[in-house]
Amino acid sequence: MSHLAAIIPAPKAPLVVQKVETPKPGPHELLIKNELVGLLPLDAKLAKAAIFPLQYPAILGVSFGGTVAAVGADVSGFNVGDMVTTAKMDVAAGDKFSAFQQYVVARAITTSNIPKNIELNLPVSLVGNLGTVVGLFTLSAGLEKPDPEAQVPSKDSKILVYGGTSSFGSLSVQYVTQAGYKVVTTTSPKHESFVSKLGALKVVDHTQDEEALVNELVEEGPYDLVVDAISIPSTLRVTAAVLSAQGGGDVYALLPAFGPETLPHGVTRKFDSWSVPLRDEENAELLKWTFGSYLPRAVAKGKLVPLPTQKASGGLGGLNDALTELYNGVSGVKIVTHPWE
Repeated sequence: MSHLAAIIPAPKAPLVVQKVETPKPGPHELLIKNELVGLLPLDAKLAKAAIFPLQYPAILGVSFGGTVAAVGADVSGFNVGDMVTTAKMDVAAGDKFSAFQQYVVARAITTSNIPKNIELNLPVSLVGNLGTVVGLFTLSAGLEKPDPEAQVPSKDSKILVYGGTSSFGSLSVQYVTQAGYKVVTTTSPKHESFVSKLGALKVVDHTQDEEALVNELVEEGPYDLVVDAISIPSTLRVTAAVLSAQGGGDVYALLPAFGPETLPHGVTRKFDSWSVPLRDEENAELLKWTFGSYLPRAVAKGKLVPLPTQKASGGLGGLNDALTELYNGVSGVKIVTHPWE
């Protein structure tokens, strides 16, 4: 049996659609008929900038969803025909786990069952950043886990999430708010109505003059945790200035510094591959909770608001254009594609 996949033959080369052999799932694995791919900025950076060394030719793609086509050995809780969503937690893992193809192997522990009455674009829009959100806030920063089915006690701690319109930022605001923390975030006026639905205590206009922006964010503080969901030099200047005004600390970043960087005294950029420690044996229960409990419960209860989706035309053959658009920058939308189109 074979299926179609979009393959990148060399670093920064255009993707080419061709047939590949359909694998069988191994122990603790599922074979999924891939019905929707959710594109991440990481996908575009891998395709267009080759930011991570890969073995070429390669298949890219992190987050997707569809129907379970086969179940491997030692798997419980999943059956053929189930609707699921899943994420590839390691970009260097084998091509069989990559989303830019019609059939994909997924690890059961990073896969979530989704009720059939839920539109697939909702969980697929969320799952790609879920491991990073949990890894940063719960595992690294030590925040308590949320409960999407219960009202948790409000906490005195205040968190700044810069970039509430981004896919990571929008999920972060909801995750942290559901855990009882007070959240301040930023967006542009055109996206304020969407971001206001996420539960933040305050939404600040990030299009205003930088000095005014810093002053307003400082007035809303102080913050127990500052997270920059964008992490480019212009946003780091803002978040670092906010931290400096309250005495310094770490800016939790989604990207490393790609060149020399000068931050205010006492402020450091703290970057890690936040989802990677979730795969460690000592964190197995947290990983199981993330995909096996939190996401399916939150989706079923309607507790998560996804970004609006923008469908890329052309299926796998349209990925080159979609990745170019994503690499050049999009705001307030999640680009998705249908592999069988």
